[in-house]
Amino acid sequence: MSSYNFLQDVTVVEVAQLGMSALGGYLADMGAKVIKVEAIPDGDPVRFAGEHAVGGPEGFGFLHLRWNRGKQSIGLDLRSDEGIALFRKLATSADIVIEGLKAGSLDRLGIGYSVLQKNNPTLVFCSISGLGGSGPYHRMRSHASAYDAYAGLLPKDVESRPPTKEEFKAPSVGMNAPGLYAAIGVLSALHRARSEGIGAEIEVAAIDAATNFAPDQIDPAINPDTWVERPGHLDKTSRMREWPRLWFYETLDGKILHLEALADETWEKFCALVERTDLLSLRQTITDDETYNETLQRELTDLIKSRSLNDWMANFVEHDISAMPVNASADLRDDPTYTERKAWYEKEIEGAGTLRLSGTPIRVEGQAFNPSLAPALGEHTDFILHKILDVPEERMQQLRDAGVVA
Repeated sequence: MSSYNFLQDVTVVEVAQLGMSALGGYLADMGAKVIKVEAIPDGDPVRFAGEHAVGGPEGFGFLHLRWNRGKQSIGLDLRSDEGIALFRKLATSADIVIEGLKAGSLDRLGIGYSVLQKNNPTLVFCSISGLGGSGPYHRMRSHASAYDAYAGLLPKDVESRPPTKEEFKAPSVGMNAPGLYAAIGVLSALHRARSEGIGAEIEVAAIDAATNFAPDQIDPAINPDTWVERPGHLDKTSRMREWPRLWFYETLDGKILHLEALADETWEKFCALVERTDLLSLRQTITDDETYNETLQRELTDLIKSRSLNDWMANFVEHDISAMPVNASADLRDDPTYTERKAWYEKEIEGAGTLRLSGTPIRVEGQAFNPSLAPALGEHTDFILHKILDVPEERMQQLRDAGVVA
């Protein structure tokens, strides 16, 4: 269970794999009881996915520790009549059922929304998938990088060349956004279900989430005849007119600083700090945008290079000047903001010791975030069968022997 208690009276039944498990993870973070129904014998492949195995070669992956934390796991064969019957019984008392597979998978098994809602009319059913349940691609298999490719979110010239390794490994909007959108949808539907007694069937597709995530990029592109460039916003090189004031610079110790002095007030404070108030009048002496920006960038490059990153940040904090260190992921371990805000929780992992795992960005006054560890496949099967489904112990063993549960 999660440490937060907002959804402690909500029961979720999840059949999901890989990134689509994030929806149930967000609900578990807020306190919902999330029962993860997993295919046997292998379960959710995210459990052992990724290039980092915790504690040893066969250890859990970090994505499993993130997306499946706070959940209960039951191994269940949904290809069997007995497995289907157990699932339907679970769904009867659930507030939310998540289908985090190819859209329509549960319907094809005879346990889709139209069937489940007959015995549970207030059920909120959410299908969260890569390609949704309609459109020419919807029957295809899909993976995370495909969603950003479809949505035009890869680097602008990637349509004429393959992405680099670094670009390919960049965090995927299409993989991470669907769970967030789906959480908003199911909680909104749950509110109506409890106030009006009306259930809902919701669909969220990763390709839609990816295209929805960049409205200032995609909406102008699909409305080419409705807009003009805003006067004064861009210079002749199609950059912001004062872009060197909002740019990246190397420091004395080889680190990178993101200066954020675009606002005039911040720019004035920066120029005063570095004793270069002459830069404030540079625009009056150089009227050509391109020449002005090239000159200002050179000046700022030399200035920022004169001090270490930590020295700059300490001065910027003292003088209320906006900037941010450009961290590598490993730099966060020692970043003072990351440390002071304690953006992690700690768990003991067999074979690995104490791990610091990224927590939730949602902070609750008076509550600490410390969810239970993501489960092993079938870790809670006996508890779910006996305590939730009222299956007698002798019948539980029969189901195990028949390979219906694990």
